[in-house]
Amino acid sequence: MASSTATERSPTKTDTSERVTHEAPAKRPAAKKAPVAKKSPVAKKAPPVKKARAAKKALTARTADKHILYQMSVQAPAADSRAYARWFKKYTGRDLRAWREDFCGTSVLSCHHLLNHKDNTAVGVDFHRPTLDWGIKNNVNELLDDEQKKRLTLIESDVLKVTAPKVDCVLALNFSYQVFNTRQTLGKYFKQVYKSLKPGGVFYLDALGGPDVMQAKTDRTKHKGFTYHWEQRSFDPISHRFVCAIHFSFPDGTMKKNAFIYDWRMWTLPELLELMVEAGFDDAHVMWEGTDKETMSGNGIFRRKDVGDMDEAWISMVVGRKK
Repeated sequence: MASSTATERSPTKTDTSERVTHEAPAKRPAAKKAPVAKKSPVAKKAPPVKKARAAKKALTARTADKHILYQMSVQAPAADSRAYARWFKKYTGRDLRAWREDFCGTSVLSCHHLLNHKDNTAVGVDFHRPTLDWGIKNNVNELLDDEQKKRLTLIESDVLKVTAPKVDCVLALNFSYQVFNTRQTLGKYFKQVYKSLKPGGVFYLDALGGPDVMQAKTDRTKHKGFTYHWEQRSFDPISHRFVCAIHFSFPDGTMKKNAFIYDWRMWTLPELLELMVEAGFDDAHVMWEGTDKETMSGNGIFRRKDVGDMDEAWISMVVGRKK
């Protein structure tokens, strides 16, 4: 059963691009159109059974489950779990077996990591018990067999308090670490991640920015049976406080408003890199997302770069390696 309680080669600087998906606004607003949210494709393989069934029903604000909607519009766990494994191997020369997903939510990404190889193990950390329980019921129990469940450990805890078990890779995705709004607290988190990694382990986190992201606006993306709304509610240039929300609307005219609300500090790339170095990480660097020339939005392909592009909105990955 899945636990639900706490408790070699040097990388080169060659191109290590990989395709992954993230919740984000468009890199650049389309001319004479409402900006389009960055693509968040539905996973095309091994989706949870209940998600597949829900997609066939006529959804309304009353009947739709916000976690299912989020997974359908924001996440692509089958593709992304494989992408991080390939990315890790390109960077380290080793297979990615033991990973930890911080702010894991419904644990769907970690479930797919376990499905990818019989020797893979996953630790998921989140302090919100109801979301962990939803994930156990709808993802863990739907996707994994008994043997796979034994390789999953879910920890109900603050990520600032977890350093065990030691893993090869820690992921902090969908900008969730931005709940830490002081340099001291974020630095403490990075140091905890460093302690959690085995020698040569890798830390991945995503970041976003650009002038378009600092505007009050709402991007909309249509999906089968509903529309996903990403609202950038406010941005304070002094504190970098960034308040956003996700809403879902349906063909019958109803809306599931404020399904998710985020009160973040938007951290800059220099700050993140500096904090990684201060925490002890080696070879801290940025993987920059390219642009789809037709849509002018992110193409999901990340390449290591020392100088970024002057995009109206951008997504990147910040990477650090334990010595």
